[in-house]
Amino acid sequence: MTDILGARGGWWHNYVCPTHGTELLPADGETYPCPHGCRLQGEPYASAWTVLDHQAKARAARHAAHRYRADGRDADRDEATRIIRGFARVHHDLAGDWSDRAEPWMLRGRLFAQALTEAIWAVQLADAIVTLGPDAPMSTDVVELLEGLLTTVAAARETLVVDRGEPGSNYTAWLDAAGGMLNRALEVLGRPADVGTWVARTFEHLELAVAGDGWEWEGSTYYHLFVLRAYLLNLRGTRPADLPAAAVARLAAMVAVLSGLATGDGTLPMLHDGPYDRDGVHLEVLEIAALAGGLWRETGLDRVVNHARRRLAGRYDGLEDTLGPWFDGDPLPALTVDRASVHFADAGYLVLRDATDSIQAIVDAGPHGGSHGHLDKLALYLYGADGAWQPAPGVPPYGSPLRRGHYARTLAHPTVRVDDADQNESSAVVTAWEVSADRTRAAAQTDTAIDGVRLRREVILAGGCLVDVMRAETLDGAARDVTLALRPAVALTVWAADCGWRSRWAAETGVADPDRSVAPGPAQPAVLHGLHAATAAADLVLGPGRGPSDDPSRLVHVADWTANAADVTFVSVYAVGTAPDVLTIEATDGQLTVGVGAADGTRTTYEVMR
Repeated sequence: MTDILGARGGWWHNYVCPTHGTELLPADGETYPCPHGCRLQGEPYASAWTVLDHQAKARAARHAAHRYRADGRDADRDEATRIIRGFARVHHDLAGDWSDRAEPWMLRGRLFAQALTEAIWAVQLADAIVTLGPDAPMSTDVVELLEGLLTTVAAARETLVVDRGEPGSNYTAWLDAAGGMLNRALEVLGRPADVGTWVARTFEHLELAVAGDGWEWEGSTYYHLFVLRAYLLNLRGTRPADLPAAAVARLAAMVAVLSGLATGDGTLPMLHDGPYDRDGVHLEVLEIAALAGGLWRETGLDRVVNHARRRLAGRYDGLEDTLGPWFDGDPLPALTVDRASVHFADAGYLVLRDATDSIQAIVDAGPHGGSHGHLDKLALYLYGADGAWQPAPGVPPYGSPLRRGHYARTLAHPTVRVDDADQNESSAVVTAWEVSADRTRAAAQTDTAIDGVRLRREVILAGGCLVDVMRAETLDGAARDVTLALRPAVALTVWAADCGWRSRWAAETGVADPDRSVAPGPAQPAVLHGLHAATAAADLVLGPGRGPSDDPSRLVHVADWTANAADVTFVSVYAVGTAPDVLTIEATDGQLTVGVGAADGTRTTYEVMR
């Protein structure tokens, strides 16, 4: 491992190619390469890389410490100690002043632009010290490092919670985790410590930031993982049986969100802000599963863990496999796992899945989600048993203008926009949720996403078909340009037929470019077939667009389905493997009858409330 860089870190989200929007590859000397061949130099890439490099070295120290605790090898103890003492020297030289790289909205750190970054990094170092225990010789510089980091964390928390009045921020969860872990490390080194105060703050944050359905309040899959990981880390050494019942119930509900949201192959749909497919997130998933596995006998996260391991493949270093018992005492009874369709009432997500996990649909009918929310109300995301057809796209690193310029906008999502404008920050109301052994029906409505327009989406999953009905109605009766977007992650083919359109959603075929250096994407699902018709004159136009945010430069065929009307309903029927043959629509004042005919001549009708 190379020596520790004696420089302040910046903001890792700046480690992104300005041309392609992709996260950059590891540094090559003073050059920062893009997966597509760009070679960048200077700022902000250098200080952003310093953050990633420091995080990697802290992880290496932690891994070496846990290996030492498991196997007792002196070489592992010495490696962990060397890294920790190296960082202590850097802190001694640099941490006298606050970072000058912080942007106005940030909580300033000392070694990094953000105190949040410093807290995340500090948790890893502190865990390494706690794990080594008194076996490793630590210099006075290490004590100074811990005390200095604790001062930074406490000051940042005061600014965030008291001055800014944001106690429910996801930052708070990590500042509390860092405070708890730093105190544990000081305690190991024989210094005065107060772990209990910081653990109590974690319990307080659980009550503030986690809703009754288990979702972190922002409704972002990634930030849900983010705060759950911080909570579990700050409970190191606690006895499961002694934890407050309310806190355990909230934590259990957070884990249930992950098992209830995951697709058949273990993919976690990346709703709202979050990386679409990033190694760092897969590692966080493995850590959450490892820590939660010490709190409960079973967590129901097996498929999620297996997916993360598949995506990491040979890049996984094995740290999470060495963590060992995180809690002191026997785990609690196994969590109950239910793979039925689920309505997350507070987050507003409607998850429809069939008994075979061959198709999963998610409708976003919840609150906007604050700074990490997207303008995607009533979006419909589609996943298969082994991949995604029309996924939530996630976002690239925040330093890319494409985060706000494209991926958080309505045009990146499979929902309605009117007059080609983005939706408002808004919420929706769930008007129907019915689940039986062979059928799931969900409906939601919003009058606030688009000024002067009522949107209503109803989705029925039954008999091997997914029926999607999206109605847009102007409140003043004036015709406007209403567009329903189809936003695939796979090759989409569309052709006009039978007074409507047919579509085919499938993995691309052909030999991959051997010179392409971008990592392969997730596994591709089976072929999805669609039939599409509208109640007003409309055009379904296929054209080039951006795919999911792991590689914003990858163009895919997207489709915009547009009608100029005061009241239009777009109807789609999807089936996996075998294409539906006929789609008919009969509209009355209060009801829509959708007829679906199969190739064998059988016909099924679906009654949809208008």
